Amino acid sequence: MFETIRSTQELFASFKEQRFEELGDVNFSLQDYENAYLTARQTYLDAAEAVKKASRDAYVAAAATYTKSLYS
Repeated sequence: MFETIRSTQELFASFKEQRFEELGDVNFSLQDYENAYLTARQTYLDAAEAVKKASRDAYVAAAATYTKSLYS
């Protein structure tokens, strides 16, 4: 058990020392990431709402057509 704890601590310590040289000069901005995420999320929510509305409209139309066919 203690060996596992020690190896976990060593692993975490190595993360602190690690340099991400493979990224080079990539300029990562958390604000840019947040903006991109929020834009994509809103686009998804808008599309989901449109599908929900279209499904509801199609159900109402199908139900009305079926009900009308019962009395024709």
